[in-house]
Amino acid sequence: MSEVDGAASASGDGSSGSPDARPLPRGVPDAALAEYEALAAVALTDAERWPLLDADGFARLQTVRDHPHAPEWVHVCGDRVVPDDVPLLARRADETIDRTWEPQEETWARPTWVDALVDRVATTVPRYRAQARRDGRAPRTLDDVAPVSREDLLRDLASFVPVDVPLDRVLEGSSSGSTGAALVVPLHPLSTAAEVVYLTALAAQAGVTWEPEPGRACLLNVVDQRTAFTYASALTTKGGAPMARINVHPDGWRSPGDREAFLADVDAQVLSGNPLSLLALADLDVDLHPLVVVSGAAHLTPGARRRLEGRWGVPVVDVYGTREAGLVAADLDGARAADGSTRHTVLPRRFHVEVLDTDGAPVPDGERGDVVVTVDDNPYLPLLRYRTGDTAALVRERGEDGRWRTVLLGLEGRAAVRFQTADGRWVPSVDTTQLLQAYGLAAWHLHQDADGTVRLAALPARPHEAAGGRHAAPGGGAAGPGGGSAAPGGGAGPTGGWASTTGGWSGASALDAALRALLGREVTTSVVTRPRDLGPGAKRRFSSDLDV
Repeated sequence: MSEVDGAASASGDGSSGSPDARPLPRGVPDAALAEYEALAAVALTDAERWPLLDADGFARLQTVRDHPHAPEWVHVCGDRVVPDDVPLLARRADETIDRTWEPQEETWARPTWVDALVDRVATTVPRYRAQARRDGRAPRTLDDVAPVSREDLLRDLASFVPVDVPLDRVLEGSSSGSTGAALVVPLHPLSTAAEVVYLTALAAQAGVTWEPEPGRACLLNVVDQRTAFTYASALTTKGGAPMARINVHPDGWRSPGDREAFLADVDAQVLSGNPLSLLALADLDVDLHPLVVVSGAAHLTPGARRRLEGRWGVPVVDVYGTREAGLVAADLDGARAADGSTRHTVLPRRFHVEVLDTDGAPVPDGERGDVVVTVDDNPYLPLLRYRTGDTAALVRERGEDGRWRTVLLGLEGRAAVRFQTADGRWVPSVDTTQLLQAYGLAAWHLHQDADGTVRLAALPARPHEAAGGRHAAPGGGAAGPGGGSAAPGGGAGPTGGWASTTGGWSGASALDAALRALLGREVTTSVVTRPRDLGPGAKRRFSSDLDV
């Protein structure tokens, strides 16, 4: 849970002057990552962040914040749940049990609420109002709606926000997505708080009762990267119990031993993170007693699942979702289909999943296609036929309780990748994501050969402007920190034969230097001008012949 206060980005517009004008803040390894300066973007008071938190809840939160071994918290955020949200959250909890949103027929069927959503969106969302004016008629059913993609949101996010919804409670979330360019997503406190409701339901399905325990953190979200947003918070949906987002990377802590001491003391009930961060946590010499482990954001391999289950002896739930759409589906036990495919059951929420072909037509049940979702529980971003960028096959299965469920078979597009430094350390791909976004790339493919060589195919957001704009590196110059000349031209990337420019983007030299400092290896960059030149696959941003 990484909702933020909605404050302006600390990175500014990239015109703050030379990066040498002042020392880098503690915990900020590169001038392009200034937004990770501790508490540089704080906009609300605690009372505004947690309107329903009582004195005891604030005391428990402060205990985590002020823990003698706590990391240096980088951010502050709360769930902003208000009294009117409470009955709605309770209703969503009930819906996870009675599954009222899901059709109970054996064959795939569209829930009745979907076309009602289409009718409402057609009159309130600018994108579809404009289409109705252009086409002379508004869409009446989902069949009348063409799929949209993340690129559509990047191009004009405001056109997807309903005009009749007050914007006074907007939370700001970000998504790196499948193409690489960061997307800021408007979130509603109700929809973000509901994620805890859904995780509680998943824990129950795995045989775990998740109720707060005195003296323990309710939830610990774990990352393992060089720089990260970390914070202590409280969950209104869990009676104000404390939670935290922490970075297990050694650079995220003030003193040796702090990491293990803090983790042991808060002893969180639920551990969540991506597979690599959870594996890093499992490798630490610290005695934890989770009730359940929740893995997400990347594919959980059978070996990683066995390692986590063996380390803590509790259920491991693999969740699939996107920041734009929320939690989509989950695999509770790692059971595979007859052909060895993974199985992720769609969550019982106001959520409709289709599998479509590239032209937007439904494929038969059991055949692979693009995962496309229709969502109606974020008032700020109702989505009609949104392509997630992943692929799967859809089937209907009857559960042990006799109820029909929708299952996604063989989800693809969530591979976790690491890069090896010259001295043998492993760097998660998220560390490179931060740099590649900060230096103004719209998309990329970073690959490491078996001999350790690193090659980057880069698609600048504005090649002719040399990485200008919001994600440009600080320093004001076109090349970012350190200046430098144009990228080397030509050369074959990991997928072979990328079309590339020769000297078309002057920011490449500075980015190469930043990657070289991170990985301790030389980086060869090819600048491409078309997304398709990055090679096939929805999420081929990273690959490695070393981390297999």
